[in-house]
Amino acid sequence: MIARLAECIARGEDFGKCLERVLAEKGLTPAEFSRKADIPQSTLYKILRGYKPRYDTLMKIFSALHEERNFVALIAARYVLEGIWFDERVKVYPATTLEDAIVAVVRAEKDGARAIICAPILSSLVEKLVDVPVITIKPEKSVERAAKAAIEKFNL
Repeated sequence: MIARLAECIARGEDFGKCLERVLAEKGLTPAEFSRKADIPQSTLYKILRGYKPRYDTLMKIFSALHEERNFVALIAARYVLEGIWFDERVKVYPATTLEDAIVAVVRAEKDGARAIICAPILSSLVEKLVDVPVITIKPEKSVERAAKAAIEKFNL
């Protein structure tokens, strides 16, 4: 199901019609799916009528359709995740604030994540909240690039 939706996007087909077919095959009404995906019904109906979903909404749709319990959860800022396509075994939980991240962690564990991947600033807190392994993102190269860019920008 997820692969079929991804193919629809890749082929430039109407995502709403593809999603509507998938929901019908799964026997889900739009109202049921909006609750499962944590998307307002009005947003889902707009998507089904042809509006293009935002990135975070798209990720919620894909996450809600992913039923297997063999996945790892990735919690990161939305801007970090944009443009990155993950394997189906990675369920993305975008967050912009610390509160969003904590809610995402709790939701990920409740959804059955086998492990949680998150930033260092969050990982020590997450380890106290969940009973699954926590893997810390180590952004060595991006930190190095940011430092070099700052030095160049300010002619230090």
